[in-house]
Amino acid sequence: MEKQTGINLIAQVIAFGINLGISFFLTPFIVEKIGVEANGFVSLANNFVEYAQLITISINSMAGRFITIKLHQKNPEDANKYFSSVFIANLIFSVVLTILSIVVITFIDRFMNISTAILTDVRILWAFIFGNFILGLFTSTFNVSTFVKDRLDLNAFCNIKGYIIRIIILLVCYTAFDIHVWYIGLALFCMGLYNLIKNINYAKTLTPELRISKNNFNVKAIVELLKSGIWNTISKLSSILSSGLDLLITNIFISATAMGILSLAKTIPTIILSLFGTIAAIFAPSLTISYAKGDSIEIKHQLNSSIKILGILSSIPLAILIGFGKEFYSLWAPTQDSSLLYILTLINCANLIFALPLEPLYNVFTATNKIKTSSLALISFSTLSLATTFVLLKLVPDDTNLKMFVILGVSSFYNIVRVLTFLPMYGAKCLNFKLNTFYGPIIKNTISVIILSIIGLAIKYIININSWIMLIFSCILIALLGLIINSTIILDKTERRDFHNKLKERLKGLKNNATNS
Repeated sequence: MEKQTGINLIAQVIAFGINLGISFFLTPFIVEKIGVEANGFVSLANNFVEYAQLITISINSMAGRFITIKLHQKNPEDANKYFSSVFIANLIFSVVLTILSIVVITFIDRFMNISTAILTDVRILWAFIFGNFILGLFTSTFNVSTFVKDRLDLNAFCNIKGYIIRIIILLVCYTAFDIHVWYIGLALFCMGLYNLIKNINYAKTLTPELRISKNNFNVKAIVELLKSGIWNTISKLSSILSSGLDLLITNIFISATAMGILSLAKTIPTIILSLFGTIAAIFAPSLTISYAKGDSIEIKHQLNSSIKILGILSSIPLAILIGFGKEFYSLWAPTQDSSLLYILTLINCANLIFALPLEPLYNVFTATNKIKTSSLALISFSTLSLATTFVLLKLVPDDTNLKMFVILGVSSFYNIVRVLTFLPMYGAKCLNFKLNTFYGPIIKNTISVIILSIIGLAIKYIININSWIMLIFSCILIALLGLIINSTIILDKTERRDFHNKLKERLKGLKNNATNS
C-alpha cells in the first residue's frame, strides 16, 4: 500500500507541475495581450464553478467513500446501487445546471462590471468553462474506480495527457488566430472530454462489477449520500463565504480592474493550497480502505506519515514566496505593481503557514463520516468572515488598495483562528488522540517557515535577483536547505535513520540498474 501511495504521489505531483506550468506562462500572456481585467474573469468563472458545485457536492463527495467500503466489504450489489444512483443524479444535475449557466451567461453584464470590449469573449469563455464542469460531473462518477482500487496514478496520467492536449490547443489558437480569452475555455473543455472518455475506460477495466443500470437507482442510497454529503456542501459553502467570494465582491464594490489585480495576487497562494490539497488527497483511498477493514493502527500510521510529509514540504514554497515574492512578480507580471501584488499575496497566504501540514485531517472526517461538526464550525467562521468584510468595507476610506487589503485580510484572519483552534482539536478528538496532538506539526512548520524565510531574505541581499536564472537558482537553494532543515525539525531520530537507509537502498538500486544496463 505504501508503494502504491508513493506512485500516486509522484504521478499527481507531475500532473500538478504541468498544470502549474500552463498557468505560469499563460497568465502573464493574457495580462499583457488582453488585460488584467480579462484574466480576472477567467478566475471568476472558476469561482462560479465552485458555486455550482454546491448543488452537486453533497452526492459526489461521498460516493467514493461508500462505494469503496461496500466493495471491500464484498458487497457489490450495494456498491452498484450507489454507482448507478450517482450517475443518474448527475444526469439530472447536468440538465439543471445547463439551464442556470445559460441564464448567467446571458445576463452577465447585468450583475457585474465588465467592459463591452471583452463581453462576447467572456460569454464564450464562461460557456466552455461551465460545459467543462458538466463534463466533470460524469467524469467524477467514473473515476471512483481509480479511488476504489487506490490507482490515483492512472487518474494523474490521464490528466497529464489531457494537459498536453490543452497545451497543443492553446498553442495553435494563440499562434494561428487572433487573440481571444475564450481559447482557455475551449482548451479546458477538450481536456475534460478526453478525461471523461479515459475514465469510462478505467471504470470498465478496474471495476467491471460496477455497471450503470436504471434498475439499480435507489432513492435510499441517494438519501444516505445526501445525509452524509450535505455537510460537505456546507463545508464548500463555508469556503466560498470565506474566500471564494473575494473576486465577486471586489468586482461589485471596487472595479473589474481591481478584481483582476486581486486575481493575480491569489494565483500563487491558490496554487500552493491546491498542490498540498492534491498531495493530501492521495492518502484518502488507503485511509478509507483501512477504515473499511477496521484497522485503527494502520489509520494512525498513515495519518502521521501524511502529516509529516506535508510538514517537510509545505514550508518551502511559503518561504520562497516570502523571500522572493516581489522579485517573482517583477519578472512574471512586469506591467503590474509588484510591491502591491507581493503585499496582497502575503496577506492571502498567511493562514497557509499553519494550515498546510494539517490538510490530511480532512481525509479523516470523510473516511470516518464525521464531517457534521467540522462543517458547522467552518460555516460559523465563514459567516463571521463575510459579515466582518462587509462592515469594514463600509467603514474604511474609499481607497482601492486598502479595500483589497480588507477583503483578503479578513478571510485570512478567520482562517488562522480556525486552524489554530478547531481543526487540530477536533481532528484529534475524532481519532481519540490528545487534544494537543496536532499542535506539534503547526509549531514545527512555523519555525521552519521563519528560519527559511530569514535565509531567503539573506540570500536576496547577497544575490541580485534580477533574472529568471538567478531566481530559479535561489529557489533551488532554499528548497535544498529546506529539505535538510525540515527533516531535522520534523522527523525524530529513528525516522531520520529509516529515511536515510531507504534513500541508500534506492540509490544502490539505481546504481545496479545502471550497471546492468
